[in-house]
Amino acid sequence: MKRMVVGLALLLAAGCGDPNVTEDFRAVVPTTGGETVQVPARDLAETMARTGFTRQEILDHGPAIRNALAVQGGAEFRRDGAVAALFSVMDGSLYVVSRRGGTYVHALSS
Repeated sequence: MKRMVVGLALLLAAGCGDPNVTEDFRAVVPTTGGETVQVPARDLAETMARTGFTRQEILDHGPAIRNALAVQGGAEFRRDGAVAALFSVMDGSLYVVSRRGGTYVHALSS
């Protein structure tokens, strides 16, 4: 009986990982930092295209990235669980650092 209780406790503890340490396989992860701004969809799509995103990725993930920028001020885009791009808004410009397209700064339209 004691072994069963210890085994169950270990099993439950293994399932309760620290969210800052466990892997996150969502494609878009909101992050804090930068300014919370409603980035115009056209500006975001243009910036994503310039930094190596495919049309399908822009359609599939652009709305979630735009929402993360509006709510948290930043976003991570992940491919296969690894960070592929970082988004942030500061001083009226959208900053994107991408593995495919390097770093790009886009002045936001008013």
